[in-house]
Amino acid sequence: MPQLIQKKYKSRKISTLYYMKKAIISLFFITLSSVAFAQGADTLKAKAMTQAEIDSAVAPLFDKLDIVKDGTPEGNIKVKELSLEFVKTNNNDAGAYIICYVLSHYMDKGELTQMVDAAPFFKDNEIVMKAKKAWAAEARTSAGKMFVDFEVEYNGKTTKLSDYVGKGKYVLVDFWASWCAPCQKEVPNLIKVYNKYKDHNLDVLGVATWDKPEDTLKASAKLGINYPQMLNAQSSGSEAYGILGIPVIILFSPEGTILARGLRGNAIEETVAKYLNK
Repeated sequence: MPQLIQKKYKSRKISTLYYMKKAIISLFFITLSSVAFAQGADTLKAKAMTQAEIDSAVAPLFDKLDIVKDGTPEGNIKVKELSLEFVKTNNNDAGAYIICYVLSHYMDKGELTQMVDAAPFFKDNEIVMKAKKAWAAEARTSAGKMFVDFEVEYNGKTTKLSDYVGKGKYVLVDFWASWCAPCQKEVPNLIKVYNKYKDHNLDVLGVATWDKPEDTLKASAKLGINYPQMLNAQSSGSEAYGILGIPVIILFSPEGTILARGLRGNAIEETVAKYLNK
């Protein structure tokens, strides 16, 4: 989940809403969204907002999303509909925030990019431009693409993703943080898979994202993490892989090809077992 939203709403149901799989795009809502963005595009301008103002503005929307039946096709469509309605009446940073951190998970990125580019108040918005950069990085690191390397410095030592990936083993890489409740929820799944398959050509690697090393170490000890960690990654990994919210769990082949990303729950072990033929 996006760091700022996660910290504010991590105890609420919407904390899990961010991670649901994208809904099948509804033609009706695509049309609705295009109209919503086009109306007034020439006259409305983006209004700069503080983070506190954004939090206050989006809170009523999250209250509505809290009661949506998440995980169902109907629920996903409802999330998209409510979010588009919000954006239509919030041609500002709050609307941009919802575009980037909610709608981007329920709409095709190409269609979403076309939509925001048609509206001057979002086209040049700093939040949207950052998200578009992340969407491009995500496309470059989708399933079937070769891994993108990045490096991390901690305690005078430089560690690279390539120290683990592309070395002849399957590798599950978990982009996570100590403060992220959904991240912590996935740790037992990763430990289980690691213990079960570590002697069958599988490694697991944690990448501490947007987190203080001391907090990562404390959480790792508390959660019983027994696989290696890249501490103090901050934004290096998230920028390389177009990650706006965590956790993001990616499976790499022994050669370094990306086999799957966005793994959660039972899908982690199911995917690993499929590739290991177990």
